[in-house]
Amino acid sequence: MFKYVLIASALAAVSSAYNLLTVCNNSNFSGNCITWTGNLNTCYGVGEYNDAISSAKVEGGIVCRLYRDAGCKGAGPLITGPAYNLQEQNFNDVTSSFYCYFT
Repeated sequence: MFKYVLIASALAAVSSAYNLLTVCNNSNFSGNCITWTGNLNTCYGVGEYNDAISSAKVEGGIVCRLYRDAGCKGAGPLITGPAYNLQEQNFNDVTSSFYCYFT
């Protein structure tokens, strides 16, 4: 019985990882891009992309809030669809963290 519980737990952990947010350091999804994969309802820092993100998108019912500061502080735009140029959102090159969830 214990072995089956362990396997079920491992499968649940794997299935909870999603492609959360794709960003690029130039507008219109050009330049260097990255897709973060992880769990929903978690705050993530953007690492080397700190203050360098110019476009962002999400897929499949996921919504992500961008934040100006680390630790998901200083709320910015809500990314809800396939393409956002952050210059149009007055949030170009200021993202430091993000938080994603299902709609």
